[in-house]
Amino acid sequence: MSDEQVAEAPASAGEAPSGDDWRSSLPPELTTDPSLQHIGSVEAMAKSYINAQKMVGAEKLAIPGNWATDEDWDLVYNKLGRPTESKEYELGDMTGEMADWFRDAAHASGLSGRQAENLAKAYADFGEQAGAMSDEQMEARRVETETELRQEWGDKYDGSMQRANELLKEFDAPDLTEIKLADGSLLGDNPELVKFMVKLSDYVGEQVSEDGLAGRNSRPSISDSDLQSRVSALTAKNSPYWEKHHPDHDRVINEVLQLREQLYGE
Repeated sequence: MSDEQVAEAPASAGEAPSGDDWRSSLPPELTTDPSLQHIGSVEAMAKSYINAQKMVGAEKLAIPGNWATDEDWDLVYNKLGRPTESKEYELGDMTGEMADWFRDAAHASGLSGRQAENLAKAYADFGEQAGAMSDEQMEARRVETETELRQEWGDKYDGSMQRANELLKEFDAPDLTEIKLADGSLLGDNPELVKFMVKLSDYVGEQVSEDGLAGRNSRPSISDSDLQSRVSALTAKNSPYWEKHHPDHDRVINEVLQLREQLYGE
């Protein structure tokens, strides 16, 4: 057989071209189709076709474009699991006004029940972490307050603190300094509050007779500056005064109102 008679045997009918040559067996109008350009082999094309077939009959969700209306987005949110009404959200331990606000915001934002529940839990966990101080941080705050007061009072520190504690006991409020603020610190670690209690103790001490507190049934006449100092301490940044859900919120609010009534006659 001559060299001219020798020719490359054509691919068998069941054998498909491989690699970049697989498109060569297609008609020209298909070879250049953009949808085929990313497919590198017959195997890849087969997989793509199988995946497409799996999607046949499945529910499809079109994402609204830039000019979509609120109604268009509502259709999407509802299909993705947003409840019909905001009150249907389950928010775990979140209750009260905060829960009502959160439900309304979640519904307006199109959150599904699962998304809202997970977000509420994440918010609660963050609040606990942000509002909690470690034992080391609380001790550092206590030491900081004590150091500041010792520097200011010198050798009068111990006596001043004793008088302040006795005053709290006299007015049946020995645990006042143990109230925890929003940042996790204690009210008693607020140096301005401690100074106020000492001043109040000194004033009350002047009214004490041999039989005990004079004028026990009347309110001591405290100076306006001392009253204002007390108001400032109770309305400090991290005070329960600003935290509606704090267990001491109502008590602090009432005390501030009473102090302001003495100051301004409100």
